[in-house]
Formats: sequence, structure tokens, C-alpha cells
Amino acid sequence: MSDAWPVAIAQGWHPLAALDALGSKPVARRLMGTPVVLFLSAGKPVVMLDRCPHRALKLSDGCVQGGTIACPYHGWRFGADGRCVEVPGSDAVPAVSARVLPVEIRAGLVWTCLAETPPPFPRLPALLDDPALDHFRWLVAPSRMRLLDGIENMLDASHPHYVHPWFLRGTGKRRAMRVEVSLGPDGAQAVYHENARAEGIMPRLLEGKRTVSIGRYFPPTIGQLEFRTDRGLSVSLTAIFVPEDTDLVRPYALFSTRRGIAPNWLKRWVLKAFNLPLLRQDQRVLADQVEALKDWGAVDFAIGPADLIGPTVWRLANGRPQAVEQREAILYL
Repeated sequence: MSDAWPVAIAQGWHPLAALDALGSKPVARRLMGTPVVLFLSAGKPVVMLDRCPHRALKLSDGCVQGGTIACPYHGWRFGADGRCVEVPGSDAVPAVSARVLPVEIRAGLVWTCLAETPPPFPRLPALLDDPALDHFRWLVAPSRMRLLDGIENMLDASHPHYVHPWFLRGTGKRRAMRVEVSLGPDGAQAVYHENARAEGIMPRLLEGKRTVSIGRYFPPTIGQLEFRTDRGLSVSLTAIFVPEDTDLVRPYALFSTRRGIAPNWLKRWVLKAFNLPLLRQDQRVLADQVEALKDWGAVDFAIGPADLIGPTVWRLANGRPQAVEQREAILYL
């Protein structure tokens, strides 16, 4: 793992897969450039470094046998605790182990941490555990972006006019909007008081008259968008950004919606269909940002009046203090 990772990211907990996606075969993942493998042992997920201690082949290319994982080269098998339990062709078993990583299961996802001494598990958005809502996951393929830029992009309210014209915001005259901003060591929140029928195609069709929209940052890698109407929650999107490599990020999208007459499968299909073009547009601009930065290396970004949450993301991810602060702003969105 590179020392270049922000301290809160390097020492943080990150999801690797949905629990219900694990089956009879090992699953390979990367976390901050480190190959890891997941498999089930006695119905419980195990996460190991994806390297056989014998000749360094990928354990993920092997197979799962009786709750153990076998290397594809010489068949050495390792148990859930990492210890070697069998060397085919020999009665002797060397005292070697594959490194096992800690595991937590939250929000239906399998999480792990690469730190030698894992910190306490982070605070997750309360909406994810609300039994009164419908929940479903959208596991997106990794794409080219820088981790912190991807988080900021999700919580940035000023780019949709240019990156998502007509989808999220209209292209006509902008409306004045009061924004309440709350910052602190536990994250950030921006509440946008809209109180008008949205002009973008997506909110018009799916929400109606939106009263407020909320962006939240949960350190170190979680962003959340929440949209409300007079009837309460319309839809919330929580995205957990997982750094697979320096410029490769896999987001795990978790939707929460108000229960109604529409079945969950239909809402899942509609939200994915509407969000897919937005995802592609964001992926394109974030990949362009990675490419553009090749010409400049490390640069200091200018901070504008609409950059409400981004600076807090950068501070907390890098282990820097964020003072408690509350303020109001007027933006034209």
C-alpha cells in the first residue's frame, strides 16, 4: 500500500463486495493497489491478501474447498484463520499463513481495513438502516477518477448545469436558493431550500415539487444525496467510494426510497435507468480531470463560493482538523 494515500483513507474501512454476491468461488478485488481475495468459510466471509505464501500466485485463481482456499499452483490450502492446513503429496504442513484481514458486515456489504491496527468502524448514514424505507444496491464497475475528486463531484451542486444539462437542472434562468452549511470533525452537510418544481427532467418525472435537497459527507469515503418533497423523503442515494488504485475507484451505490404503490423492482429499474447517463457523464469528466492533471502534477485547487463541502472532504481525508462551523449562503441554481 502506497504511503501517498491520505491517512484517513489508508487507515479506513472499505467495502469489497455485497455479502449476497459471495458464492462457491473466490472473488478478487484491489484495495489501494493491494490485491485481496474474498471467500466464504462456514457461511462467513473471509478476506485475505491475494498472495499464496509459497510462490506468490493469486489465491483468487484457485478454488474454495470445505471452507478453505486452495492455491492454483501447488494446491496448498489455507483456512479461515490464514493458516496452511494441507500441502498435497505430503503429511507435513509448514507453519506458514496467508495474511487475513479484519471483516465487518454492514449495509449488506463486506468491509475490510488494511491498517495494522484497524480504527473503530465509521459512522454510516442512518437512512441505510431505516426499516420504513425500501433499499437496494447498485454495484457499479470501477472507473478512472481520483478518489477525493469523485466524492466532491457527487456533493457539488454547481456542475450539473454543465455536465448534466436538462437532466438535473434546467438550462434557463437560475433561481436563488438559500443553503444552510454545517461543517465539523464528523463530516459536512449542505441543505438546499428549493421549494419549487424542479426544471430538470429527472426530478420532474420522479419527484414533483422538491422542498429541499441535502448533500452529506461521512468521512472518509461516503457521500449522500437526499431529496425531499412535502410528503417527506423522495429518494436518497448513498455512495461509498472504494479506492482500488491511484486513479481507479469503485463506487457502491445504495438507494433508499419512500414506500408506495410501486414495487421495489420497478423503482430499482427506473432509478438505475435515469442515473446511468448521469453516471457516465460524471465518469467522463472525472477521467478528463485525471488526464488533464498529468500535465501539471500536484496543484492547489482554487476554492470558490459554491465549493461548500469539498474543502472539508480534503481536510478530513488527510487527517486535518475541521472546525465546527455553520453558515448560510445564497447560490443561483
